[in-house]
Amino acid sequence: MGFTRLRTYQFRNLGDGETDLSAPRVFLVGRNGQGKSNLLEALYLLSYGGSFRTHRDQELSRIGTDAMALEGSFEAPHGSYAVDIRFQEGRKTIRLDGNLLQDRRDMVSLIPSVVFRHDDMAFVDGPPEMQRWFVDQTLSMDQPLYIDDMRRYRRILRNRNQVIRDRQYDMLPVYDQQLAEQGLQLQRRRREVLSAFNEVFAREFSEIARLPRGLAVEYRPSWREMDSVPEVTAHLEKHRAREEALRTTTSGPHRDRILFRYGDTPGESVDFLTMASTGQVRLVALILRVAQARFYTARTGRRPVLLLDDVLLELDQERRERFVSRLPESDQQVFTFLPEEPYHGYRREDTLVYSVVDGILQRQ
Repeated sequence: MGFTRLRTYQFRNLGDGETDLSAPRVFLVGRNGQGKSNLLEALYLLSYGGSFRTHRDQELSRIGTDAMALEGSFEAPHGSYAVDIRFQEGRKTIRLDGNLLQDRRDMVSLIPSVVFRHDDMAFVDGPPEMQRWFVDQTLSMDQPLYIDDMRRYRRILRNRNQVIRDRQYDMLPVYDQQLAEQGLQLQRRRREVLSAFNEVFAREFSEIARLPRGLAVEYRPSWREMDSVPEVTAHLEKHRAREEALRTTTSGPHRDRILFRYGDTPGESVDFLTMASTGQVRLVALILRVAQARFYTARTGRRPVLLLDDVLLELDQERRERFVSRLPESDQQVFTFLPEEPYHGYRREDTLVYSVVDGILQRQ
C-alpha cells in the first residue's frame, strides 16, 4: 500500500496538518517553489530518518522557527508502521511505533523508498564520491549491516589520517592492517553487488534508451588486483612517503571509481561521458534509479515506494512513455508535476491528485 497518512508541523514551507496519501499513485501538481519537493522530502525522511537534500537537520524547520515534526503511517504486506520524527532544541528524535530509535540504520529495511531527482545526474557525470554514494546506497538497501561496515572503515580511515597528520608514523602498521581488513571487505561487497546490479541495469538501459549498443557500470577499485591483506599493507608501505607528504591516505575504497562503458564488448567499449549528450546523461540517471528499485525487489522480494520529482519534464514524449512503462512494481508512486505537464494521461481511477500552492495541498 505505501504511505497512508502524513502529518506535518513547521516542516519547510508545508502547511501544518494532515494529508491523505492512501492511494497507489499520488500526483502533486504546482509551480516550482510551492512545496512539491518538500513533501517528497518529508516522505523520504520518514523512510530513512535523513534528508536527500541536506545533512543539517536545522534546515528542515520552517524559516523563522527552530523546531519541526513529521508523522507518517505506512502499510505494506510485511507490516504496518507509524513513524514520528521531531527536531527541537537542536536534537532530532525518531520513534517507530512509539519506540525511540537509537540508530536510523534500523529504518532502512522497513519503509524502503527510491527517489528520482534531477540531481541524480551526478551519479553519472559527477565527482567519484557521488557514484560511490549511489553504489553504497544500493548495497545498504539490500544489506543494512553494510552501513556498519562503512562506518567502521570511515572511523579507521579518520584515525589513520590523524596519525599521518600528527607524524606518528610508528603507529601506521596497526592502522594499515585495520584499513586493509575492513577496506577489502567493502571492496568485495561492492564488486559483488555491482556484478548483479549490472544485469538489471543493462536490461533497463536496453528497453528505455534504445541506443545501438549497451551500457555497463564498471567498478574500478583503488586496490586493483589486490585481494589479500598482505598485498594491501605492502602497497600502503610502498606509498608511505607520498602519503606523508600529502598528509592523507591516498588509496582504499574511499578512492574507488565507478565508470560507465558504452559498447557491447569490453575491448571495444568507450567511456560513455566522452560521447553522451546532457539528455542521455539525464536518461541514464533515471535508468539507474529504475534499476535500483528493481534490484531491491529482486534481492528482497519487497517493493519500494517511488518518489519522482519532476523527472518526466526533460524527456521527449517517446522516452517518457517508455520510462513510465518500465517503472517497477511498487507499493506506491508519488509524482510531482508542473501544471502544464500532461499528467492527466498518467492518471488512473485510483490516483490522488493534489494542487500545491504556497505549501498548502488542495485535493482536485
